[in-house]
Amino acid sequence: MHLGQLSVSPTRSLWSKADSIISSGMEFIGQKYRAPRPDGGIFDCSGFLQYIYRRHQVLLPRTSSAMGQEVEAIPLSEVKTGDLLFFKGRDKRSERIGHVGMVASCGPNGIRMMHSCSRGIRIDSLNMPYYKDRFLFAGRILFGSNITTPAVAAPKPEADTLWILGVGDMMLGTHFPKRSYLHPQDGKTLLEPVDSILQSADFTMGNLEGVLLSGKGKVKSCRDTQYCYAFKMPDHYGNYFKEAGFDALSLANNHTNDFGSEGKANTRRILDSLSIAHAGLLENPYALIEIDSVTYGFCAFSPNRGTCSITDTAEAQAIVQHLDSLADVVVVSFHGGGEGFDFQNISNQTETYLGENRGNPYRFARAVIDAGADVVFGHGPHLPRAVDLYKGRFIAYSLGNFATYARFSLQGAKGYAPMAMIAVNKQGKFLEGRIVSALQRGEGGPQPDPEHRAYKEIRRLTDADFPNGPIRFEEDGRFFAK
Repeated sequence: MHLGQLSVSPTRSLWSKADSIISSGMEFIGQKYRAPRPDGGIFDCSGFLQYIYRRHQVLLPRTSSAMGQEVEAIPLSEVKTGDLLFFKGRDKRSERIGHVGMVASCGPNGIRMMHSCSRGIRIDSLNMPYYKDRFLFAGRILFGSNITTPAVAAPKPEADTLWILGVGDMMLGTHFPKRSYLHPQDGKTLLEPVDSILQSADFTMGNLEGVLLSGKGKVKSCRDTQYCYAFKMPDHYGNYFKEAGFDALSLANNHTNDFGSEGKANTRRILDSLSIAHAGLLENPYALIEIDSVTYGFCAFSPNRGTCSITDTAEAQAIVQHLDSLADVVVVSFHGGGEGFDFQNISNQTETYLGENRGNPYRFARAVIDAGADVVFGHGPHLPRAVDLYKGRFIAYSLGNFATYARFSLQGAKGYAPMAMIAVNKQGKFLEGRIVSALQRGEGGPQPDPEHRAYKEIRRLTDADFPNGPIRFEEDGRFFAK
């Protein structure tokens, strides 16, 4: 059995041994080159890989050249996550191995590798000219070789395990009221630092905060356009969500009406053309998505005009019950609750903000699970909130601001950008979860966070809001039912 064979496909891998090793590596993204390892070694290129593989009972040699002698060389066209990539050193005239990296993802946008280099521990594209010029070969670790044995190799995941990933609010830049609110690189690079994580799930969703509209549209009423928070991303930004790995986007939020019916219609048209499912508007309350012979039902709710209402529990339950009759797994997204630090804790009460009824997230989540929902992802408060289990189903009350550029406050925990990776069986029952932490600072854009601040915040809030709750946390970002 090859490590690389644990992936189902280049862009849709299960959270297998290879993915667990990648997850371990993500803990150290941003560390300096040759920084001290927890075990006393150093994080040079081979030392980094040796350390993260050993955490999963795969014993690599200490040097990149020795690793190259222990693997089976494979064509670059056949690499999968977990395979190794070998390069010349600084002297590209030499044929000796001088650098090694690990395949973190491979798909339509090429191969991306996790490695430790002079710029620190990071994820880079193999298409970068420096690495293309120095590439030697790809190698696959063989179980049963000198590196490891079948006795310590992790078995394949259960056949019916599905990994569902949810993130919070996304607005990659707006060209209203002025183009300076767009990213200097046109937004294309904002999701790249975390796209290998987004692509690793079987089903990935997020909240699209605003519309896709290159044209003008009819902007909502604003007293002062300088301070009017109306969001429209250029049409081609839809491609960035597709390339990053999103299967479904919620359109149920307080910015879906920013540019009237034209903004909503154009957003739906673009997402349809990209085969990205969407839900939450009265025109399309839910979506059915088939991936690898599994049917996912997706629906979304908010307290805002023109969206499926978070305050109409009976109607929400009817939508979920209908989806449950059609889908294997039902995923519910909601944009609700008050905003800011005053609303970071769960109250089990109706939350009012700026005079508006923002729903009772605690009661709503339980109501849709009673109706057949399997995973519930919340957002809206612009901060992470606690996570919960109810009847063996997972709830995240808020996943905060995930990928934004300008116009958003990212102060303190508002800049925490958690990715909730949830394992369920094909009946939707919770098996385990992991919070992968990213961080937004400056004008925005998620970057992997080696200090795991989003995970620590969610754990703190969960312990505070549900002191005798059903979730048991581990130190590495994972959590389980007690």
